[in-house]
Amino acid sequence: MTKNSSIKTGGAMMGKQAGERIYRLSYLRVAACLAIVTLHTVYGANVYFQDTLSASQNLISRMVENCMMWAVPSFLMVTGALLLDPKKEIPLKKIFGKYIARMLAALLIFTMVFRVFDMVMDKEPVDAASVLQGFTEFFTDMSWGHLWYLYLLIGLYLLLPFYKKIAAHSTSGELKYLLAVYAVFLSLLPLLGMWGIECGFYICVSLIYPLYLFCGHMLHAGKLRVGKAAAWCLVIITTSLIVYLTKVRWDTGFEAMDQLWGYSSILVVLQTAGVFALLETLPEGRLPRLNVVMGKLDACSFGTYLIHMIFVRLILRYGNFNPYENGGVAAFIALIGGIFIVSFAITWILRKIPGVGKVL
Repeated sequence: MTKNSSIKTGGAMMGKQAGERIYRLSYLRVAACLAIVTLHTVYGANVYFQDTLSASQNLISRMVENCMMWAVPSFLMVTGALLLDPKKEIPLKKIFGKYIARMLAALLIFTMVFRVFDMVMDKEPVDAASVLQGFTEFFTDMSWGHLWYLYLLIGLYLLLPFYKKIAAHSTSGELKYLLAVYAVFLSLLPLLGMWGIECGFYICVSLIYPLYLFCGHMLHAGKLRVGKAAAWCLVIITTSLIVYLTKVRWDTGFEAMDQLWGYSSILVVLQTAGVFALLETLPEGRLPRLNVVMGKLDACSFGTYLIHMIFVRLILRYGNFNPYENGGVAAFIALIGGIFIVSFAITWILRKIPGVGKVL
């Protein structure tokens, strides 16, 4: 969810003029943002009220959480679709002066905001040591969990010049080979660990996230083609498998199965690719009014991501509101929708403040 991967970009599509909005990517990022709010709300409720849940409530919650894991990878695929475009020049000065600087500013600001929030809500002593702890959390990634994504983006931005060279100078076949190597060594072979088998073969890369960048680039640029029917099949089959395997995991207590819905899971990789490919089939310009709304929501998606956890904690943890006992599904829908809308509204207002818009 990066503002630098703005939908307004030159050369992102054949026939697009510089600065023209690619609305289907806006739709994807808004959907992913809503999925993240859903994931964190359901997960938070599950954690805070675990002792009060029935087995079926816990199972359904886990299913919902696991089926939302495509959200963050979708943002990475949009970033790859836009920033790996060979026609889009991104000098080092822009990478450090705009992209990385923005992530660092957002990290520092929100780490301190969350530190103050914790101090106030937990009635911690307000002193220099407590405030300085925020800087320690900033450096060690020990603040609120969802900030991990910003650290990830900084790492990806640092290597962006090399990713762009690979995307620009590789054939479609070579890029498909790269995706296959990533998938085999970072997604498939690690599954053997569920049975205590550790493969001795490896590549000198430990994280799967660049795969999402390249996959987004290839799907968007037409170097990897997935038709609408195939995309639907990917989404339906992988989501169904995640639901079924979640039940198996909780019926058997086989904790090693949890890696099946991590970001490196082949199920999540294929599910994300299916969602992205499906939204790529949306026609441009058919729904102008809806496009305007989605564009505004998309412009605030980064801030919505950062801010929404304040309300998740405020309502569930400190407000002690148990949606399982106060409306069930209807309560969750109201919570998720309300948190999403309020977080968007706050972001929209804050972006009107000079300078703040460059961070949010």
